[in-house]
Amino acid sequence: MLSCSVIIIAYNSCDFIPACLKSVRDACEGIDSQIIVLDNGSNEPIIPEIKNFFPEVEWLDSKENLGFGKGCNLAEKHATKPYLFFINPDTIISKNAFREMLKFMEEHPEAGTVGCRILNEDGSLQWACRRSFPTIVSAVSKTIGLAALFPKNKTLASYNMTFADPDEMIEVDAVSGSFFCIRRDVYEKLNGFDEDFFMYGEDLDLCFRTKQIGLHNYYTPVTNILHFKGQSCRTRRWGSYVDFYKAMLIFVKKHKDLYFVPNFLVSFGILFAAFVGMFSRLIPKFWKMFLDTGVIAIWTMFFFSYETFINLPCLDCSERPIFFKNNIVEDWWLAVLVVIMNLVFLMFRGEYTESSLKGEKFLRYLIPLNLLTVGGYCAFRYFTQTPIVDEDIRILPYESHWIALSVCSSLFIPFALLAWRRIAFWINYFYRIFAKKRHRSILLGGREDSLNNWFDSYNVIPGIEILGCVSNEPENISDENRQHLLGSLSQMENICNRTGCRELLVVSNFSGYRENFDITWLDKLGMCVFLLIGNGKNGNFALVNLKYLR
Repeated sequence: MLSCSVIIIAYNSCDFIPACLKSVRDACEGIDSQIIVLDNGSNEPIIPEIKNFFPEVEWLDSKENLGFGKGCNLAEKHATKPYLFFINPDTIISKNAFREMLKFMEEHPEAGTVGCRILNEDGSLQWACRRSFPTIVSAVSKTIGLAALFPKNKTLASYNMTFADPDEMIEVDAVSGSFFCIRRDVYEKLNGFDEDFFMYGEDLDLCFRTKQIGLHNYYTPVTNILHFKGQSCRTRRWGSYVDFYKAMLIFVKKHKDLYFVPNFLVSFGILFAAFVGMFSRLIPKFWKMFLDTGVIAIWTMFFFSYETFINLPCLDCSERPIFFKNNIVEDWWLAVLVVIMNLVFLMFRGEYTESSLKGEKFLRYLIPLNLLTVGGYCAFRYFTQTPIVDEDIRILPYESHWIALSVCSSLFIPFALLAWRRIAFWINYFYRIFAKKRHRSILLGGREDSLNNWFDSYNVIPGIEILGCVSNEPENISDENRQHLLGSLSQMENICNRTGCRELLVVSNFSGYRENFDITWLDKLGMCVFLLIGNGKNGNFALVNLKYLR
């Protein structure tokens, strides 16, 4: 009988681990298996209800985040089977994944590790599932975009091997740590992962050492898995970014024989790539940043220049307001500071990494930030300035109402940013409706879960209009969900004809449970079927096209 130990290192993965474990449980059918899950110091630990739904799992807990490599080494000490699978919690495994991979290992005794085809939730290939070891040429070409321009060039595109056919088995330098198989005796001979790598790079290093002892690393397309990247590091976005480039520096230092130039030059190149990548990570949604800059700049220029805001009597009886006198015009730099401060804050809050038009999450932070900055500055100038006296008139350049107007102006900025987002949202909303670009979808589920999170007026799932839900057992649906019930799944054809819906979203709850369905029958109805994983309330979810797991 085929036999394996499955090791999963979970970090803040409460929303995704049930669906992962459900797919692992299905894939282990008929296999002598052992499943080990380490909750690696999560801020959001795996709740007892989830653990109770998977009694076959050996649950381990760490009080601190040990990092991926050290966590794997700790979990491996409990493994008893001859083959090890290391799996990320933000993956869905095909039902034949373990069986096909174990057969491959049995047929290739020279193999040390093997990885399979890893897909994004939309079915596109994650090129990192088969890689070459980084060289000077491959790293530079990837950083400056030559690898993307010449994907079939074996020299420039060597790192992600885009020149190789993903439907062919091939020997590679390294496979992805998100899903791979290794012989347990090989893993122990290598002393497991190098714990100097906290996160990232440890899979690359393990594959390098596997080749050093004379074994081979393989990529095989015999099975697929789906991986929705980045879920484990979503709560430590910048920490994971630093970990990535730190891992590259550790790898270069440890395996310097790979490179024929001084080590400091390679390290400098990695730091340069980190600097370039920082901006692409901070502001991939440039259009939002440009609009925010325009809104803030226009408002501050209007406030600082429009005469009717303050009309104090001037010393020379001119028509201009007092704040253009007495060097107050020098405080134009305050307007620039306000613009920069708001943009930098929004960048590091991750506002420009997603296309979402919700603004409530930054509103409660920007208001006190602007209030403290502008109000504090104006108050400081008010109490430290020198009065101007002329013809028995004593005037302070910073009068109290000028301070009040400055503070009000700065408080207007967060609301202006929120306003254009709401306007853009409704324009996009009605455009999708009238242009018929808005997907109409139906949920399958509701027997034991609340679906209210998925009927949010501000589009929890962008571009999709959720019409209601269906169930195999509509008589057992919860009272809370009954208001959304369209009928039973067997009535799907009539419901589709009535609503024009062509998408079914299968809800996966916190126990990994999802209602049964016949995907062949749904195909005949012209329905696209997606697995809906995660929590609509906090926006942490994934839509997975199930046809890629057949």
